[in-house]
Amino acid sequence: MGATMTQKILNRVAIGDAVVAHGEIIWAVPDLVSAPEVSFAAYIKRLRDIGVTRLAKPECVAVIIDHEVPVHSAAGAERNKLTRELARELEVGHFFDGAGITHPLLVERALVWPGMFAAGADSHAPGLGAVGALSVPFGFEVAMILATGQIWLQVPETIRVRLHGSCPDGVAARDIVLATMQQLDDAATSYRVIEYQGAGLATLSIPERMTLCGLCVDAGAKSGIATADQRCVDYLHALGVPEAQLFSSDADAEFALTIDLDLNTLTPRVSIPPSPHHVRQAQELSDIVINHAYIGSCASGSIEDLRAAATILRGHKVHADVNLLVIPATQRVFQQALQEGLLTELSVAGATISASTCGPCFGGIAQLTAGERRISTSTRNDPGRMGSHEAEIYLASAMTVAASAITGRITDPRAFAAAAVLLAQRGSAA
Repeated sequence: MGATMTQKILNRVAIGDAVVAHGEIIWAVPDLVSAPEVSFAAYIKRLRDIGVTRLAKPECVAVIIDHEVPVHSAAGAERNKLTRELARELEVGHFFDGAGITHPLLVERALVWPGMFAAGADSHAPGLGAVGALSVPFGFEVAMILATGQIWLQVPETIRVRLHGSCPDGVAARDIVLATMQQLDDAATSYRVIEYQGAGLATLSIPERMTLCGLCVDAGAKSGIATADQRCVDYLHALGVPEAQLFSSDADAEFALTIDLDLNTLTPRVSIPPSPHHVRQAQELSDIVINHAYIGSCASGSIEDLRAAATILRGHKVHADVNLLVIPATQRVFQQALQEGLLTELSVAGATISASTCGPCFGGIAQLTAGERRISTSTRNDPGRMGSHEAEIYLASAMTVAASAITGRITDPRAFAAAAVLLAQRGSAA
C-alpha cells in the first residue's frame, strides 16, 4: 500500500528503523522549529533550570517577535528585550523582530518547502502545510526539541479533502474550510491530518492554501497539508527555494475518510460563537449587528485578502457605527499593499491600518468590551479571546468582513463582489 504525504515526511525524518504506520509511536528530527516571543524565553528558562545551556540545532530554530508589535506594555517590553538577548546569545539561526506573523513570514522568507517536517510553538503552525510541509503544533514539548533536536509523536491518520471546480465570486478559501468543518466533528478529526488535494486546489494561491491548512487545527485536527503542485513549486521558486519539488500522497495511500467538495456550489459562511466549527450561512445572519471588523491574522492577512477587501470596499464607506481594523500579515505584504494603493483605498473607506502583528487575535490590542460584536478573519472565537467574555466574535472571509463593515450587519458579500466584477468589466471596456 502507498503512503500519505504525512507518512512520507515522517518516514524521512524518523530516527532508526521506525515503522511509520498509522498509530505507531516514532522519534523524529524536525527540519525547522519556530517559537514566538511570548513562549521562547519560558522554554529557555525551563532548560536552564535543568542545566541545559545550548540549543541542539540552533541553525534550525526560528524565533519571531510578532505578538506584541509595537510593544504596548512594560511586561511586553521586558519580554521582547529578553528574547532579543537570548536569540543572540544562543545563536538562533533565524530571528525576526517585528517583520511579520510567524507562519506566513517563514514561507515568505523561503524557510519552508515541500516534504519538510516543522515543529511550531503556536496552535496555527499547520499553516505551513500550504507548501506541502507537515507542520505540527507543540506546547512545552518545544523545550525538548530545542534541547535534543528530537521529538516523539504518534503517526496520524489522514482525512482526504478533494476539491473540485473553482470558487464563485464572493466565495473564498475561508468558506472552503468552514464547509469542510461542517462535515466533520471532533471524533472524526482527533489526532488526524486534513489533506487538501484535487483539481480545485490548483485554483487557489499559496496564501489561500495557508488559510486552508492553518485553520485545520480549529476543526480539531492535528495538522493540515496541501498537495505541492506546480503552482506551489513556482511560488516557492520565486521566493528563492530552487529545489522545491512536486509532492503528494500515493494514489493507493490509506485514508481514514474522504470528503469531496464542489467549489462551484459553495456559498459564504461564518463561524458563530463560541467555536470556529459552529458554522452558518452568511445570508442567514443578516440581522446580527456588528460594532467591529478585523481583517488580518496568520490565516487571512495576505496580499490577496487585502485586494479582496479593497475590491468590496471600493466606492463604499465603512458604516458609521463600525470600526474596521486592517493588519497585513508581514512587512513585505504591508509594503506591497502600499505600492498597489490598497492601504490608501482601505484608509479612504474608513479602515484603520496597523503594523504586522498577532495582537488582536489573542486580545493584546483592539480589545472588545461586554456586549460588543466583531466579525473577523482571525483564527478563533472563544469567549474572552479578544477581551471581555461577554463580547461575541464571528469569523469569516475578508470579503464577508468587508461587506459587513459597510452595512453594519453580517452580510453575504456576493452582491458586492458581483458589482465589483461588473464595474471592472466596464472599466476594461472603456
